[in-house]
Amino acid sequence: MRIRLEVGAPAHGGHCIARHEGRAVFVRHALPGEVVEAEVVDPAPDARFWSADTVAVLEASPDRVEHPWPEAAAGGVGGAELGHVALPAQRAWKLAVLKEAFERFAHVDFTGEVHAAAGDDERGGLGYRTRVSAVAGADGHASMAVAGTGERRRVTRMPLAVPEAESALLDASAAPGSRIDVAVSSTGETAVTTTGRDARRRWLHERVESESGSFAYRVRAADFWQVHREAPATLVDATVARALADGPVLDLYSGAGLLAVPFAAADRDVVAVEAPLQGKVPPALAGNLARRAGSTAVGEDVRRYLERAAQGRDWSDATVVLDPPRSGAKARTIEAIARLGAPRIVYVACDPVALARDAGLLRERGYALDEAQAFDLFPMTHHVETVATFSAA
Repeated sequence: MRIRLEVGAPAHGGHCIARHEGRAVFVRHALPGEVVEAEVVDPAPDARFWSADTVAVLEASPDRVEHPWPEAAAGGVGGAELGHVALPAQRAWKLAVLKEAFERFAHVDFTGEVHAAAGDDERGGLGYRTRVSAVAGADGHASMAVAGTGERRRVTRMPLAVPEAESALLDASAAPGSRIDVAVSSTGETAVTTTGRDARRRWLHERVESESGSFAYRVRAADFWQVHREAPATLVDATVARALADGPVLDLYSGAGLLAVPFAAADRDVVAVEAPLQGKVPPALAGNLARRAGSTAVGEDVRRYLERAAQGRDWSDATVVLDPPRSGAKARTIEAIARLGAPRIVYVACDPVALARDAGLLRERGYALDEAQAFDLFPMTHHVETVATFSAA
């Protein structure tokens, strides 16, 4: 079913909100202020809202641009859902989503901005991903799913990736149905893996050159690492600048230790917690904090650690740093963090709604939002990274 829509404000997830006969419609590939013809995905008459895809633009926004990756434009594969939006307007879109999320879920104003990463404007928001993945199609080459369908298409470009990662992905071949993962390190190493086991065996060396210092890491290809080439330095600097000047640091959801290592290098007392791997501290975290005086790497579920071990220590002069998964820390973990009584919390988040919900929970437990700033570390997509600082009342 096709309908005519006057497009309203952006919504979390890469959609805009429109109204049709009193029903909310979440429409993709549109911009605020446009008039479009859209195909409703599932026009159930009793549905509270519909989802729709733009099929024709009747009145275009001045912020509409030609998509830089036609394979991922309307009707194509996923992965660049804001490619039709000019870069400044992409950041305005993400800022609007942040403001709405903080107002609705945290009941506070988001007063920050969405900052571009170094070099992104010059590259047109392209060539930034150091990690890319796809699934081998029937011909063994990289393919991606068409959004909202079960169809997979071979990809012939990957312009969001750094050139080395794009070439490696497009040149790779694997058994149909296998996942293909490519990781390119800041030191020039490239790993192409087709199974999780291979990715666990492959190690890469990363170096983060930031205003806070120069830091070396060793990570496996399978380990989480920020995908934007500038993200590690951006987040290290943002986190270090917001932490208390001294005192211990409790780094939760530490991953490979990206945020823990700079504090450990400054001879701070650091406890870094990450979920265990085969019952042990993940090897990347253990290795990156090895021989750092005063630092401790813990392999344990974060909430379990907070409820079991952390309560027996005085954190009254500490900074708590957390970078949870996209779903956020959630209520029980926030409650456990608040019970520590740390005067400063620095929260790194890749999901505006999850962060806003957790900010509301922290507010209920006596933590005020000092400030928050967002960084556009995922151009051409709806994702945005935010660093928020909270202080105990």
